[in-house]
Amino acid sequence: MSLKFCPKCGNKLETDASFCDACGADLKIRTEIPSEVSPALTQTAQEPKLKPKRVIYAYSLKRIIAQILDSIFIILIGSAFSWLLINPWFPINFFDPFRAWWFTFPFDWFAGFLYHWLMEANNNGQTLGKMVLSIRTVDEKTLGQANSRNLAINNIFKGSPLLLLDILIGMAKNSGDPKKRLRIMQNVSETVVIFVK
Repeated sequence: MSLKFCPKCGNKLETDASFCDACGADLKIRTEIPSEVSPALTQTAQEPKLKPKRVIYAYSLKRIIAQILDSIFIILIGSAFSWLLINPWFPINFFDPFRAWWFTFPFDWFAGFLYHWLMEANNNGQTLGKMVLSIRTVDEKTLGQANSRNLAINNIFKGSPLLLLDILIGMAKNSGDPKKRLRIMQNVSETVVIFVK
């Protein structure tokens, strides 16, 4: 196979030239690319120098404990606001689910949803409970920060009784899942929970 251009200086060559007219490079001494390249050699050349870190998906128990801690944080914050903003003689206490559960459900759901969504979207996938247990919610494909829309979908039932249904359906659907997804909304939002290194 004859060269059209000099590999050293780029000069246009005559057909079957042995030397470059411009720089004098010896065109006979060159390394030919073998017609058959071993797949092992090809893979070695294309492999990244740094191997990806091993991902450990969070266990169900850690995630449940994180949810309990988050619920405690929400109750403490709600109680503080209740004490500061709503007088004890007011007939409906918006932060007391036992006295006014029928009236507070939308507020409780909205507060729980906002807390989880905004914390995860602005705190590297972590709520306060997840920070304590060193776990975070991430995109299941990239294992990086999930986008705000997917985090909103993931947390849509947090703070509501529908969370129990979300968990029950998720556990039935994801039985034996290697990514250890616990809720069905994780499937819908394409998110997973991993340990933070």
